[in-house]
Parts: sequence; C-alpha cells; structure tokens
Amino acid sequence: MTDAITEEKIKNAARVIFTQKGYASAKMRDIATLAGVNLALVNYYFRSKDNIFKIIMREKMYKIFGMIFPYMQDENTTLEEKITKISEIYIDMLSEDPNLPIFVFGEIQKEPENFTSMLPITSANIKEMSIAKQFSQYDTGISPVHFMLNFLGMTIFPFIAMPLLEKIKVDSSENLKLLIKERKKMIPIWMKNMFNNDNYKK
Repeated sequence: MTDAITEEKIKNAARVIFTQKGYASAKMRDIATLAGVNLALVNYYFRSKDNIFKIIMREKMYKIFGMIFPYMQDENTTLEEKITKISEIYIDMLSEDPNLPIFVFGEIQKEPENFTSMLPITSANIKEMSIAKQFSQYDTGISPVHFMLNFLGMTIFPFIAMPLLEKIKVDSSENLKLLIKERKKMIPIWMKNMFNNDNYKK
C-alpha cells in the first residue's frame, strides 16, 4: 500500500469517526481501528488528533461553503440563474451527505474561536459578491446578508432538522426525501419572491 493510499484511508476513517462522535469524543485509536492500521501509523501521518481534525474540518467547510462560491461570484449569470443553480448544488450535495451541516455547525458552535477563521465567507465579502450586488439592484430595502441567510437557511436547515423530522414521524423516510428533492424547485420560487414582491420595496 502506497503512502498516498494509506494516508487517504486514514483520512476516510477520520471523516467517519469525527462525523459520528465529534471532536471531543473521537480518539486516534478509533480512527486507526476503522482504517485497519496501527495507532503509530496514524500518528506518523498526522501527528495529533487536532491536526487531522483541522484537515477534515477544512474539507467539510469548503464542501458546505466553498463549492457555491464560483456561482455566487459569477458575473455572467443572472440572479435567478444563480439561485436555481446553487439550490440544485446544495440539495444534491447534502442529500448525499446529510450529516455534513450538523457536523460543521455543531463543531463551530462548540469552539467558535477555533473554526470561524476557516469560514470562507463574512458579512463584509457577502456584500461584494455578484449575487449580493444583483440582489441590491432590486432596491428592496433588505440587506444582502438577510437575503443570503434566508437562502442558506432554506437549503441547509432541512438537513439539520432531518433527524427530528424522522424521529417525530412527520412523514415516511421516502416522502421526506421527496420533500427535499422538491425544494430544488421551491427554493428559487420563494427566493425570487423576496425581490419581486412589492411589500418588500422601499
């Protein structure tokens, strides 16, 4: 087994362990066991639990935020096109990895000072993005930050709430999946209402 394959095998195991247990409860020995290697090898590649966790956390944060940046900053697409595309990307991505938002936001909440610096987005740079500038042109009187928070909330929150929805049997698991899939069409409609509704205008 090459070094690259071994390292990736350990990282794959770390992704599973950290997602299941969180940083505080995860142990390097857990990662080694799942990866099928000895503990010394995990320490050789990553030195400490903190090091490997930061690597995994950066990957997860890029996945949940970084993947949509090119679309948010694209000057050659309309606001409507951006909303539709980003909705599709998020719903598809999170349907494949539904625990992603719980993991990322859960760890940020526990140790905000350690992880907020990894966030590729702030309220300052939101306002400079193409998507925010396009929204501002509609003169709604609503801050682009509110617009983006609503957008992210509509796409991400259902996945955070999924365990609760399943537990209280809001619907069958198959129907819940269908509801999530339907949001790819519904979210653009709801978001467009923010800049097409005269009730929001100045």
